[in-house]
Amino acid sequence: MKKILIFALAAILALSCLAFAACSGETNPGDNHTPGGQTPEGNESSNVAGLIDCYIEFSGTSYTTTDSSAIKVEGSALTIVKPGTYDLSGTLDNGQIIVEVTKADRVTLILNNFTGHNESSAVIWVKSADKVYLEVKTGTTNTLTDGATYVFEGAETKPNACIYASDDLSIKGHGTLIVKGNYNNAIGCKNDLSINNCKLTVSAVNNAIKGNGSVTIKGEAEVLVEGADDAIKTDSLDEGKGYLTVTESAKVTVYCEDDGLQATQSITITTGASVTTYAKGNSVNCDGIMTIDEGCLIENTPEA
Repeated sequence: MKKILIFALAAILALSCLAFAACSGETNPGDNHTPGGQTPEGNESSNVAGLIDCYIEFSGTSYTTTDSSAIKVEGSALTIVKPGTYDLSGTLDNGQIIVEVTKADRVTLILNNFTGHNESSAVIWVKSADKVYLEVKTGTTNTLTDGATYVFEGAETKPNACIYASDDLSIKGHGTLIVKGNYNNAIGCKNDLSINNCKLTVSAVNNAIKGNGSVTIKGEAEVLVEGADDAIKTDSLDEGKGYLTVTESAKVTVYCEDDGLQATQSITITTGASVTTYAKGNSVNCDGIMTIDEGCLIENTPEA
């Protein structure tokens, strides 16, 4: 496999950190805050003084950071190893951000005009955490794309999505996030996936959005699936899982080759929310309970 070294060598990492601080004129924002700052589900704005543990700014194949102890670098992957809140900005060229903390720890990644691409794997991969919050900063546009072919180590077959989480994932905020899954799924989560308030545009060759445990779309979220096989899907058969919910004032529009919304246990669309489908399969597909309030589902015939 052809590898591209995207990050500075460990020997010059300290110099990069000093250069970043000198250019920005800022001290380490982690000096005056509660250690391991967490972002509760209801807090839609972490980007205030004292809540950012680490800033990471990417520039093509290199980066600068304000806390090198919070990350480790191996090949083309930058791994976050401490709980807390991280501000990601700039452009990452053919690299990967991995979250690998303990199962008791939470991490918030603030996307702050961040563009990321990985030609042979996920751009963001949550390997281990209690929960990860992917916060899309207000007023910013962020784009993540992967390649059409993934390269796996040994028998490993994960990740399989441009954004892939092995644990609970919450995507929130009031900015714009664009995700293009050219290999398989655009957003994939093995557990519970929540999308709250942000403007999200996704496309994929397989599932655009998949939460194995569940998918919840809420708040003022605006979700557009521009193209996929199944658009939004959950497939768990475990008790209390396998549900797909669109609620509050969320708006969802899907264009897909097969099913629009698919769930194993239940699909719920509540008053105030809306789902508009252009699905060549079923607009909604569920063998369990479907609760769709009047006027919340608009079904259209897609163009041939």
